[in-house]
Amino acid sequence: MNHLHPWPALVHAARTWPGAEALVFPHQQARLSFSQVHEEALALAGALAVRGLKRGTHVALLAENRIEWPVVQMACAALGAVLVPLNTHYRRNDLAYTLKQSDAEVLFCSTEFRSNPYLAHVNSLRDELPSLSHVFTLERDYPALISEKHGFVPAMPVAEGAAALLYTSGTTGFPKGALLSHRAMMMVGANSAARLGLRSGDRWTSIIPLFHCAGCILNLLGCLSHGAAYVGVPAFDPENMFRVIESERCTFLSGVPTSYLAMLDHPARQQYDLSSLRAGSCGGADCNPDVLRRCAEEFPMTGLSQVYGQTEGATLFVCPAADDPLRWETAGLPLPGYEIRIADPQTLVPLGFGETGEIQARGSMVMEEYYKNPEATAETIISGDWLRTGDLGYIRPDGRLVVSGGRLRDMIIRGGENIYPAEVEILLQQHPAVAEVAVFGVPDRYYGEVVAAAVKLSSTATASELRSLCAERIARFKVPAVIYKVDRFPLTPSGKIRKVELREWARDNRMEQLP
Repeated sequence: MNHLHPWPALVHAARTWPGAEALVFPHQQARLSFSQVHEEALALAGALAVRGLKRGTHVALLAENRIEWPVVQMACAALGAVLVPLNTHYRRNDLAYTLKQSDAEVLFCSTEFRSNPYLAHVNSLRDELPSLSHVFTLERDYPALISEKHGFVPAMPVAEGAAALLYTSGTTGFPKGALLSHRAMMMVGANSAARLGLRSGDRWTSIIPLFHCAGCILNLLGCLSHGAAYVGVPAFDPENMFRVIESERCTFLSGVPTSYLAMLDHPARQQYDLSSLRAGSCGGADCNPDVLRRCAEEFPMTGLSQVYGQTEGATLFVCPAADDPLRWETAGLPLPGYEIRIADPQTLVPLGFGETGEIQARGSMVMEEYYKNPEATAETIISGDWLRTGDLGYIRPDGRLVVSGGRLRDMIIRGGENIYPAEVEILLQQHPAVAEVAVFGVPDRYYGEVVAAAVKLSSTATASELRSLCAERIARFKVPAVIYKVDRFPLTPSGKIRKVELREWARDNRMEQLP
């Protein structure tokens, strides 16, 4: 059933699958059925209502993946409050900015996570945050609120109402808050899960943090809409994922290219039974079809699909079916309610099939705005209600999207020639010694910038070998002028390589050149 608001969806799930597991968090030894999630969310909403929370109140949430997280999300839906998930990597300055910019009146938080003292940070900021009226810890205050048992009648569901304020990863400058409606989040969650083949009784685990759109929308709302269990882990570790998949008999898995590669190459993988896996998703502009194919064959996980979207579009724009023969090479067809097109990045003129340009999308699932940032909103949602993604790709004649060029801001302009890093990355990944690679631009006095590559090697290779591989296939101006060797890549919280940081490492001579 495709509800357009999470509260009716939860009521439906609690009636249809009352005793079925809805939330499983093995590290906490915690499990809740759909009826228990409904009961607990109602109790929490009642306790918050007597403290003055109502429709439109902004409720921030700062915590690792844990069982209380989805219940807070559902309680906000019952109240009509706006959930503001915060990045678990934030420290004092980031928290000061987002809590103030979001107009958060309430904060739920873990006391600390991975040596990051959330509560201490927030307490030190209280004088700077006059709007923040309540701070509740999930360890101590949450159980007390649940136990109050106030009677509560949920707010009338409004599908078009503001549901969540999700902050972008902020790889450059301060993050921007994308304001999403209940309709947007539920349509994407339900339709993506349906396209991927999720069924009641499935068990979906994910390496993605719940503060990320793929966590709180694709995973949580996808499971809610189909009667599947969400199996949560607090942080990604390859072997722990194997343990969870085996012990919980997980049928779905979501991750990013780096996480799949780490699991695929992990020496302990063969010791675990991963045969329960049936399907799942891999998001990110750097998806390697060969890696996805190997995962599908070796885990095995036949229905693994490449997907594509972003926070501003409530997670996904396109998604293949689990049996789509092109689910590794393409990101699939648009979801119901979405249109996509490719446009010239400079002129914004639409391009034809097979032509690479900026991916743009429109539909009722696009964000309402960047909160309190009309200038950025106007730059991103342009005439005709098209959302500029800043990502490069092309559409095949069959309508499937190929995410082919990485980020528009990552495009390298060498002496007036446009170079798409993904083209070079795909070539370098074909060398047997290259485990991971990122291509980016570095300044050059003559050309403006030239191509650089950072590689993580699984065996010995020389820069000359890698350049020769490229020179056989692509124009000479695209061949990396400098190749760096790294042991690790700087990653965003969702596992994507931060090329802006690689450029800083190159500038500061913090990487060794491959001989």
